[in-house]
Amino acid sequence: MTKTLCAFVSISVGCLSGGVLAEEVLGIAPKTNRIIIKYKQSTSKKTMGPMSAPAVNAQPRMLATAAGEKLNQLKKIDKNKVIYTLGEQMDVAKVEAIAASLGNDSRIEYAEPDYIMTIQQTHPNDPRYAEQWSYHSNDEITGGMNLPDAWSITQGSQDVVVAVVDTGIRYHEDLMDNIVPGYDFISDEFVANDGDGRDDNPLDSGDFTRQGECGYSSGQPVPSRDETSSWHGTHVAGTIAAVSNNGIGVAGVAWKSKILPVRVLGRCGGYTSDIVEGMRWAAGLQVDGVPANKNPAQVVNLSLGGEAPCSRVYQEAIEDITEKGTTVVVAAGNEGVRITSRNAAPANCSGVITVAANNKSGERSYYSNYGAYVDIAAPGGETKVKKYDYWSGTYTWQKRPEGGILSTLNAGQSYPGSDNYDYYQGTSMATPHVAGLVALMYAVNPKIKPSTVRSILKSTARQTDCDECGAGVVDAYEAVKKAKLYY
Repeated sequence: MTKTLCAFVSISVGCLSGGVLAEEVLGIAPKTNRIIIKYKQSTSKKTMGPMSAPAVNAQPRMLATAAGEKLNQLKKIDKNKVIYTLGEQMDVAKVEAIAASLGNDSRIEYAEPDYIMTIQQTHPNDPRYAEQWSYHSNDEITGGMNLPDAWSITQGSQDVVVAVVDTGIRYHEDLMDNIVPGYDFISDEFVANDGDGRDDNPLDSGDFTRQGECGYSSGQPVPSRDETSSWHGTHVAGTIAAVSNNGIGVAGVAWKSKILPVRVLGRCGGYTSDIVEGMRWAAGLQVDGVPANKNPAQVVNLSLGGEAPCSRVYQEAIEDITEKGTTVVVAAGNEGVRITSRNAAPANCSGVITVAANNKSGERSYYSNYGAYVDIAAPGGETKVKKYDYWSGTYTWQKRPEGGILSTLNAGQSYPGSDNYDYYQGTSMATPHVAGLVALMYAVNPKIKPSTVRSILKSTARQTDCDECGAGVVDAYEAVKKAKLYY
């Protein structure tokens, strides 16, 4: 089974469309308590050569003010290189800032952290990881996101939360350990399909619909035929942060980060008002009548949309959320059209990161929306390809499920069944790749601003054959590396 996924906003409809051995590479631990300083050679005729030992020994007292921390000399590496301790382990980013401050001293040639090198697994042992082509980038896969190299820097942080504002979630075996308490914002009982309205249970009860159950458009029933439950939010969540290195299933992009499930979509979609309140709550903003969110998200994933202008209620919510420091990542949509100011909300809103979809070869996926509103592309896959039949002289579609995005799912056709995994395609699938990457960026730089996140993603993108895909295809390693060094 493969699907191109659909999300509904109010009455508008928008389609969004074995095992490996662990490979170990050298990584950098997140903390250190040492700095290496190299002093400049003296230019005095009396003291030609490296700075004298008494002068070196006196440096901690003189440099303490510049560093803002107490420095204690540990040992000399050679005549003009000295290792100092900071007394306690600190985040590498803070130690890098201290070293940069010390480097401004005219007597110092350079100062840098004494990094603690570690062995890290950048290829997890999840048995279906080998099928997740979207994480890789090589001669055969030009459309992947270069993720394993980024994992050598970070695999995420439990302090970084990504909100999946979607259909809710199933407590899948490969997700359970990374889920924090969420909320169900669906206010309509029919849409909710769980017997009640809003509550603190974000479980996806299924969004199956019968032909015509969602009304009619241009005289045609919506949907045009019976549709099974999508378990859309569970698939999105698995791409962002499926538990990894646990010997089962798949790997998540930011597998050490957390998922906040916010249920806003059900049968026939979801009201804009419910979506907006779910977004606001996810970021830690107050919503009347709803308990405060104890796990505010740094990233909000919106794999949803509709053929409409960016409403004022959407724009105001996005501005409030980004002002708080939370990044909003949005699917471009799957109509295969150029996004305008009137046809793809909230992808056409200001202040969001709008994501198009690309295939394994780095080309824009045939269904993906495109144009000036798109910021970046990410793997959304293609579960079918168009082939030319020389005998008939026509093109036909051929199924190719492995060209899609593999993630966590549920086997139930209507109501919940057992855990499983499956391939989907869509900008809904591209968006969580970027949301997971943004979580990695927050893990290495917690104070980074949404505008900076967007700028880094675009400036580090790779150029492929993805036409009108914004800055290009996302590059996880380059983005994380640049975010880590950004002050």
